[in-house]
Amino acid sequence: MLVGLLSLLGASSPAGAHHSWARYDSDHVFTIEGTLTAVDFSNPHVVMHFTGAAEGEASMEWTMEMDPPTLLIRFGLKHDTFASGMKVKITGVRARTGVPVMRALTIETQDGTVYRVSSRI
Repeated sequence: MLVGLLSLLGASSPAGAHHSWARYDSDHVFTIEGTLTAVDFSNPHVVMHFTGAAEGEASMEWTMEMDPPTLLIRFGLKHDTFASGMKVKITGVRARTGVPVMRALTIETQDGTVYRVSSRI
């Protein structure tokens, strides 16, 4: 029985690591404006790709990670809320490594609607 319990505990540990924010610099929130190029509204996290430039930086391709679809649906989003070609303003935190990857907190569309896309706010 002890072996079975230990194996269950070991099997659950990768999920905790997967949802860690450790790879993001949560102390420095920034905003970037850009155009969505791809939207993947699926588990385990919704991921969008966009082209944009943070203040003082050149425009580049970014990958943005958000909460899982079930949470985003609770926040009022649907699978078709965002689409390629949309211009957006994204507030979030970037990867500590400096690569153009970020964890989004909010997304603002051109009509001024601000969507919450993170359970961290």
